[in-house]
Amino acid sequence: MTHRSALFAAVLGLGRAGSNIGDHFVQSDYCARVKGATDDKPVHYAATPDDEPTIHGTADGIKACAWHVASVGLVT
Repeated sequence: MTHRSALFAAVLGLGRAGSNIGDHFVQSDYCARVKGATDDKPVHYAATPDDEPTIHGTADGIKACAWHVASVGLVT
């Protein structure tokens, strides 16, 4: 019975490690900022302080969220 709990702990630990790697190293700054955008509350994003900010709504938020989920899924 011990081997099942050890396997569960190992899989859980590896899954959390993969999720953290995806969140902190794989995910781009654009995805991190835009994935929560909606048309009611758009996100203004500029890659550098000198750039003109672009406005991102629901469609861009969905794309950024999908890319984030795919990248974390590939890492884990």
